[in-house]
Amino acid sequence: MTMKKEELMKLVGARVCVTFVNGQKIEGALGFTKDFSALYGYRKPGYFTIGAYDFKVSHIKKVTEVGHEQCSFTRL
Repeated sequence: MTMKKEELMKLVGARVCVTFVNGQKIEGALGFTKDFSALYGYRKPGYFTIGAYDFKVSHIKKVTEVGHEQCSFTRL
């Protein structure tokens, strides 16, 4: 199942666990860079972010909002 940008945009600002298509998982606050500017730390425009990672929707296999449960890996 492929994520859609609209679905992911609803989670911006929330703490999430992201599973990528290669099986890697990361957890953190989901961000989105609208443009290449100081406001977004001059990161890639149109990309989603968690910590120092920038990625596109096409790289995501699964996203879950993190409450009391956690991903089984090192959190960012």
